[in-house]
Amino acid sequence: MALRFADLPELCTPQDLIKYLPIGRDAIYAALKEQTIRNVRIGQKFIVPKAALREFLGGAVE
Repeated sequence: MALRFADLPELCTPQDLIKYLPIGRDAIYAALKEQTIRNVRIGQKFIVPKAALREFLGGAVE
């Protein structure tokens, strides 16, 4: 069963994005490092607000 946008937490981890987005792990981390997907880093961890994911997807979510 595919993960729906509504099922994602308000603050996503890269692991959440890996489950949701149809791109690979390396592509997700590259997008996070380049701020293509807006995020906040806390130490070594990336935190992605759900709104930033919606922005990355161009507002096209279920």
